[in-house]
Amino acid sequence: MIFQLTMNFYNFAASQFTKFMEDHNPYNNQLSRKKPGKPRMYSSLITKSVFLGLTVIMMFFLVRIVVMVRSETDGHDGIDHLKLELATGRTFTQDELFFFEDTITRYLLSRRFNGTVLIAREETVLLSRSFGFADFRNHTPLRPETPFQLASISKTFTAAAVLMLHQEGLLHIDDVVTHYIPEFPWSNITIRQMMTHTSGLQNYMWVIERYWNHQHRPNNEDMLDLFIRYPRPLNFSPGTRFAYSNTGYAFLGLLIERVSGQRYADFMQQQIFDVLDMDDTFVYDPHNQGGMTNDRAFGFRRWGHRHIIIPDVHHDGVMGDKGIYSNIFDLYKWDRAIHNGELLPDSIWAMAFDHTRLANDHPVRYGLGWRLQTYLDNHVVHHPGRWNGFRTALKRFVDDDVTLIILGNTSRDLTHLINHLQGIIFHEEIAARSQPPEKEDPSEYEVIGGGN
Repeated sequence: MIFQLTMNFYNFAASQFTKFMEDHNPYNNQLSRKKPGKPRMYSSLITKSVFLGLTVIMMFFLVRIVVMVRSETDGHDGIDHLKLELATGRTFTQDELFFFEDTITRYLLSRRFNGTVLIAREETVLLSRSFGFADFRNHTPLRPETPFQLASISKTFTAAAVLMLHQEGLLHIDDVVTHYIPEFPWSNITIRQMMTHTSGLQNYMWVIERYWNHQHRPNNEDMLDLFIRYPRPLNFSPGTRFAYSNTGYAFLGLLIERVSGQRYADFMQQQIFDVLDMDDTFVYDPHNQGGMTNDRAFGFRRWGHRHIIIPDVHHDGVMGDKGIYSNIFDLYKWDRAIHNGELLPDSIWAMAFDHTRLANDHPVRYGLGWRLQTYLDNHVVHHPGRWNGFRTALKRFVDDDVTLIILGNTSRDLTHLINHLQGIIFHEEIAARSQPPEKEDPSEYEVIGGGN
């Protein structure tokens, strides 16, 4: 829009000034009398060159004004969607806010990023923007409010739900799973081991692909039935190794249903989303799409210069490891709830963010539903996601009170984007160090889950 307005101004002003120059320039008048059939180009070329320079300057100031306005309305004071009474944290100057908004926006545009981003530091939202399309088929634009499939970020909610049941005394995470699901085929796996990816369970997706022969999509109970009818050995003795496993979290989804007596989607809605006013967050249930909205992002993959939609698959019927849709504003509410110790006591959240230890006491960089990192020697808890065109990341820099949320829907790897955005967020701290900051581990963003 800015470009179109500027070019309209340029064309109108240049034509009017050219006409004025030609009407009042004696040289042109003499030239036209001597050679009436020759086009009068001299003043036109000079004038358009002058106005081209003026137009570039005008565009620069227009962009700066718009970005500054956006930083004031979208960035921190004007996000009505949050409905949060945030405590006063660090005070950023207008120049600092403009730096973050301008630098990050220009970088994401240069990378042709398609998705939504929210970055906050010490209770101040530095950036909340959308880029590109929610649906390439009809060119539906993304909005910051657009819900995305969170993929494995859903595991942070599933783990929290299990910990809530643990806190209420309805289960204990060190109990064996068979205590709550008697027909569970393995009697030596604990709930904690499923939460920490140390159970040794094989990949349920492979089991469904091989043995499910019905038209409808299987649910979590169907998944359990397949493992009972087609027994699979464990990949290793529980507690002895770490191997990322969607199967464990799918069984945790079933565990929540068995213990609470509610559908997974209903429990999450009533016990977490409604409590935290996460109004645009829901569990995608292909078995019950009556209230499903089309006002959401769809997953795509690139094919040459085109984007091809990725349809639902049988695995979408299983919940707990994926399946939650949300947007950047609701995820920031989730982050603030954890920061403020809501839903669970601080001691339980601390346990969720502590390293898992294997049977040989070797630490693993995974807690209870969260991956663990350090960045600039400070504690980071995060979870990436990858599923059917969606690539997502939620990073909580705990010691710095920084939140980074990225939601994409074009199958594009986020590792390089995250590395660069971290460098912008912490540019002052990095400049004061003699060593470069830690880089993202690409394997954490590529794993879909469990061996066969």
